[in-house]
Amino acid sequence: MASCGFHWLAVDLEHSTISLEQAETCFIAAERHGVAPLARLSSADPFMGRRLLDAGALGLLVPVVEDAAAFAAFAQHCFYTGKRGAGLSRCNGYGDDFDAYYQGFRPLLIPQVETRKGVEAALSLAAMPEVDALFLGPYDLSADLGTPGDFTTPAFRQMAEKVRQACAAHGKALGIHQVKPVAKELKARVAEGYRFIAYSTDIIAMRAALGSPLESLE
Repeated sequence: MASCGFHWLAVDLEHSTISLEQAETCFIAAERHGVAPLARLSSADPFMGRRLLDAGALGLLVPVVEDAAAFAAFAQHCFYTGKRGAGLSRCNGYGDDFDAYYQGFRPLLIPQVETRKGVEAALSLAAMPEVDALFLGPYDLSADLGTPGDFTTPAFRQMAEKVRQACAAHGKALGIHQVKPVAKELKARVAEGYRFIAYSTDIIAMRAALGSPLESLE
């Protein structure tokens, strides 16, 4: 996947059994192809966030963010000017690049907006200087609205528009998960203004690539 031309790859620690050590291995693979390694946390756990940054993650996606003040408290643990502790770890070459990393590194922080409460907090989240993008979780948001998997309802569209407006108001990137690896749908998301797009997943992409040739033989 790292060799396929993506700008970034996110290691999902929310919906998988991936360990910290396995995540680090994924970061190394991404780096070797010039791809930015990101990690999706299982929760807004600041200590796991710090460990993933120490392991080499360049940014963190944080699920189910519903409160700007709570996210600000989490973000403090991601910056050395805040509460992040300094140590010799993989992120700074185990000390070889300590000064440059310590003085110059700034992590990407992306709260995931996945509920009605999250949408209500979107404007406050987008206003935070620590936030780089807002990431709309379409499946979780549609489920919270009582229509799981239906992104065509007026309620869902209204919520998505509020997130878009929040990003536009503060110059932040608008993100979403385009689950199906369909080029037409990807282009539609870009046309809608999304600029931080998670494109499919490893399993879905492999099924799409391997399943099509087999179907042609039936």
